[in-house]
Amino acid sequence: MDVPVTEPETEAVTEDHPPSCGDLVGLLAEPARRSAFAALVLGAGTVDAVAEMSGLARKDAAQALLRLVDGRLAVLVDGRYALVEEAFRVAVRTEARLGGRGGGGGGAGAYFRRGRLTAVPGDAGVRSKVLAVVADSFAAGEVYSEAKVNALCGEWFDDWVTLRRALVDEGLLTRSRVGDSYERA
Repeated sequence: MDVPVTEPETEAVTEDHPPSCGDLVGLLAEPARRSAFAALVLGAGTVDAVAEMSGLARKDAAQALLRLVDGRLAVLVDGRYALVEEAFRVAVRTEARLGGRGGGGGGAGAYFRRGRLTAVPGDAGVRSKVLAVVADSFAAGEVYSEAKVNALCGEWFDDWVTLRRALVDEGLLTRSRVGDSYERA
């Protein structure tokens, strides 16, 4: 029996919005997703190939693959699944940046889920680390309209007004005197 497979929207993993190490572990914690991931590592690229290599039912293989794509560990391009090779490297680099080389994070990594900010931390040290990651979305020397700043902040956090204000208050963005443009400090 053929199970219809819908093609999800694919979004490349970028250093702007990477899945966290915790996100990746969570994706692979479920046995069917782990089996599908292993099949992709071994070269499978279709639902049928993943099902055959992993021993999963086709429906389970399709669901696992869709979840891997949703979690940005895999992509579907032209009907073929492939791993996002840089997903682990980018996640580890981001976590190391939030927590320092020794880890620990001071709680900063806990504020990101699926590449998005979950809250603006109250603790000054953690807040500074978290906002520095967001500030990297803005190129030095480029002037941004308020609408563009709002859009970029909205990609990180639902309450983009609070995030924009936090970036300004932290001194990471400067606002023009007129208040209609911003620049990375």
